Amino acid sequence: MKKRIQIALLHIVVGVLLFLGACVFFNYQMTARKGSPVAELAGSTYPVMSIESDNAEYNLMKAYRGEIDLSLVRNQISVLDDSGNLKIRLYCYEYDITAVQYTLFKEDPENPLEEGTINQLQSEEDTQSRYGVIHFESDLKEGENYFLRMAVRLDNNTRAWFYTRLQNGPSRYNDYLEFAADFHDTILEKEKAQDKIGVYLEPDVSQTARSMEHVDIHSSMDRITYGSMTVKEEQKPRMKIREINNTYAVVEITTVLSCEVRSDLIQYYDVRETYKLRYSAERMFLLDYHRYMDARYNPEFIDSTSNYIGLGIQTSDNISYVSSEDGYRLAFVDQGQLWYYDYKSSNAVRVYSFTTENLSDLRNDQDEHGIRILDMDKNGNITYLIYGYMSRGRHEGANGIQILYYHSGTNCNEERAFLVTSVPYSSIEEDLNRLSYYNSDGMFYCCLEGDLHEIDIAGRKDEILRSGLVNESLTASGDQSIIAVEKEGDITENTEIEMTSLENGLSRTFRCEGNERIRSVGFLNDDFIYGTGDADDIYRDESGAVFFPLTKLHIVDIEGNEIRQYSKKKRYITKTSISGSVLEMEFARKQDNRFIKSSDRDYIRYKEEKTTRVSLASKQSDTFGEQMYFSFPDYVYIQVEPDLILTKIKTSEDDNTMELSRSNEEADQYYVYADGEKKATYTNLPDAVRKATELRGNVFDNREHMIWQCAFDEYNIVPGMDHVLRVDNDQLSLAGCLSMIASLNGKNMSPDEIDRKPGMPAALLEMCSGHKTLTLTGCTVDDVLYYVSQGSPVLAKYSASKYVIVMSYNTTKVRYLDPVTGQSLAVSRKELSDIFAKQGNIFYSYLAE
Repeated sequence: MKKRIQIALLHIVVGVLLFLGACVFFNYQMTARKGSPVAELAGSTYPVMSIESDNAEYNLMKAYRGEIDLSLVRNQISVLDDSGNLKIRLYCYEYDITAVQYTLFKEDPENPLEEGTINQLQSEEDTQSRYGVIHFESDLKEGENYFLRMAVRLDNNTRAWFYTRLQNGPSRYNDYLEFAADFHDTILEKEKAQDKIGVYLEPDVSQTARSMEHVDIHSSMDRITYGSMTVKEEQKPRMKIREINNTYAVVEITTVLSCEVRSDLIQYYDVRETYKLRYSAERMFLLDYHRYMDARYNPEFIDSTSNYIGLGIQTSDNISYVSSEDGYRLAFVDQGQLWYYDYKSSNAVRVYSFTTENLSDLRNDQDEHGIRILDMDKNGNITYLIYGYMSRGRHEGANGIQILYYHSGTNCNEERAFLVTSVPYSSIEEDLNRLSYYNSDGMFYCCLEGDLHEIDIAGRKDEILRSGLVNESLTASGDQSIIAVEKEGDITENTEIEMTSLENGLSRTFRCEGNERIRSVGFLNDDFIYGTGDADDIYRDESGAVFFPLTKLHIVDIEGNEIRQYSKKKRYITKTSISGSVLEMEFARKQDNRFIKSSDRDYIRYKEEKTTRVSLASKQSDTFGEQMYFSFPDYVYIQVEPDLILTKIKTSEDDNTMELSRSNEEADQYYVYADGEKKATYTNLPDAVRKATELRGNVFDNREHMIWQCAFDEYNIVPGMDHVLRVDNDQLSLAGCLSMIASLNGKNMSPDEIDRKPGMPAALLEMCSGHKTLTLTGCTVDDVLYYVSQGSPVLAKYSASKYVIVMSYNTTKVRYLDPVTGQSLAVSRKELSDIFAKQGNIFYSYLAE
């Protein structure tokens, strides 16, 4: 009897606990649905500003909540009109803004060239905007870059800042904007296109691509005009001036198009066009044209016959995704939106979106941000990052990295942390792709601007584990849970690599022996590969590029156990690349202390694990060309259009904001920009210049200085460099050249005095000129003439022991000063190029500040 009573009481207690637990869970579910303690993700509220020319509105600017790093406005330029004025237009939305304060500066807003205020902005009801004109009193040099900061007061406690790069001229910028706008409109009128724009295109009949996702100046007129698609423009096109100089301009146009896929389905497309233009007295030249057209995901777009979920016109490079092992759950990022698909519930959840359904809202046109999925567990809970400019939510107007967690059971987002940083979006994206890992203990690891961060989210602590890292210094496994870091920043001196599991902290150190050096090769699955080579064979050339032939490869597991060695008799591994589960190697052989490239190749292949996960697939359509889809395992039947579900975000008064620390020990890096966007990052300048030459772009350093441009006049001369100083022989030619360069920079240094100074040419040039030397070894004569166009002489190696100064050029000839003959000589570009090429194209110059 007593035992039955105890059992009954136990049942009652369990029942009460279950009831209370159910109440708590039900209450949480209901509050999540009703908005407390969760709420809708706040939309954009900040004003936006644009610049207005005579016939166009361009450069829509986002509002920041504080001071920013100028790298954030690296690829947008506003231009003064012929009267030296700048007309601004402000879309105030919820705010009553009547004045704009401005600061004009060269590099530092604390040292302004000019400050002022535009009072009593004029209202324009038709556009629900206000406008004003800034007239600058400062004498701004034509073609030179400046910065403009504009501040508005949102309320008594809040201000917002707008930033843009600024140029005085060229005056023909209006022609560039007008041409791009007219070209854009003409493409949408197929019957008029051939007559109006056919002369500007360069169709290549050998092109076989059918995808509408990317077309260029070499595409057929049919693809340029959207083929068989009937498209409709859903918003006023937005224009930006990405680059402009006295040679060319790059204009970008973005818009949203729609097209009826079938009678009951409309697909929307984000479209971005870039125009590279050059103006002459006779006509406008279209140097290059690119258009990217990417569909926004629509849950109604399925292909039940093929068991596909449709993504429409896309490229696989734009889609990042993770899926469950059984293929029932899928999370993916598409066009600034994070989606979660659950097959069993047939729901398509829009977890996060930067854009709203209001296509005409100017605040949707903020493209400096991205989404990265870190992990999805077996229940569909997703840990992810929002990074770049925050255009909505509690951090609107800030720049940084937001760590969020989506709980699939409650359909609710929760912020874990917001990491404030001034690193621009393109660099954040590059760095996070390199390393961003969130472990099960709540530690977040990332590498930003060469700093390896370990961030304790709960403890609000940020520790920099290493600084000064360049791309080659840190290698990560596929899921980024394991990293390998080289001890020395200079790879030619590195003797140690540390491999660490970011999940459990397990660490292993690998060292080379004797006179060897060691370097990372990469990861195959979770196994780490490193190589060793003889120090005597490894060197850094004049351009800064490293030649590192490997004699042996080592493959180790996470425990540090060596599972394989690889070497090839009398062969040196000179290049490696990893694609999927295959390592490819290229070789050279050594002869008389010289390395001769071999045509041999060899491979190490890992067996890929079979998986039933979701994959990307493509199909051709007569109307839409190639379209992308998600393909599911055979046992997952995509037959029903999923229901669209919207999420909410958990509200909290806790401040999860952290300011990321910076070591300021970033290694010198060079960024290549072309067609209005960053294309590549390099650690030595000649590689960057060569890439910029190929893309007809620009090179910036990490201090926001323009280092090289694919644009300079047909004729130029270094002012003041018209006297040749003669020396006795070739051995004194370097000192003679440096003496002339010192004189150009207001210094009196004789060749004998310089000849007695120890040091390499780069260091001596810096001493004599007073400016930072730019080593340009490996560049061409045409490349280095940019520095002459900027008023800087180029020191060039003419023969085994002779140096000369390149100091002027025209379209056919280059003039140089020869200190041995005492002559100023003009020769053809080809002749001089051949002479310099025989010496390895060894050049040095500088940019006077």
